[in-house]
Amino acid sequence: MFDLNVPGRLIAIVGIDGAGKTTQVEELTSWLRSLDVPARQLPHQTLLPVRQSLDEIAREDGFEDHLEMLGPDMIRLISACCKFVALSALKETAADPESVTLMDRYTYCQYAAVRLQRADNEEFLRRLNRALPAPDLTIFLDVDPAAAQRRIESRGIDRESIDFLAGYRRAYRSLPEFDSFVVVDGNGRREAVQRALREVVASALNIRPPLPQAPPVTNPTDSH
Repeated sequence: MFDLNVPGRLIAIVGIDGAGKTTQVEELTSWLRSLDVPARQLPHQTLLPVRQSLDEIAREDGFEDHLEMLGPDMIRLISACCKFVALSALKETAADPESVTLMDRYTYCQYAAVRLQRADNEEFLRRLNRALPAPDLTIFLDVDPAAAQRRIESRGIDRESIDFLAGYRRAYRSLPEFDSFVVVDGNGRREAVQRALREVVASALNIRPPLPQAPPVTNPTDSH
């Protein structure tokens, strides 16, 4: 059987669209590297171009969108297979036992999407993904759906409704793994959220970041 067990440590950050996952993972990776931790980010491979092409075909054939045309089970299977291929890179990125691989999204996102779209193949997808390692730390970046929608619209790439985002958030919280997630409030400014994430990661990896150096004390008489 295909086996993706790897010796390095794996951190996954999950959450609804607009939670800020990609930006925060990029900053976390840079921060860890600045501390001489061999950290790598396994980039998320978006299916947005595929989804847009399927939507175009769907409309040509009289369907509302790709979901109506192919059905939720097929869409979720396509997404899971693409993610499985992307995650096979863990063999290389986490070959070093001291390495830390950071993921923007993980298989849990697929299971939440299955529940959101009322697909009927969650058990099959879990069987498909059982060769993949469980993250050593999974962080759920929790964001209010309205705030997430504003962030998505500011990107100008796609759009999501409040109902979709709220349903996706509920789907994540319904997962059996959710109780093992560390929940971090993602509603604040990017810098504040990053500080909170660093605290969680530092604790999980037993890292003690260097304290900021105090400014040198000067003698007032030195200027005379």
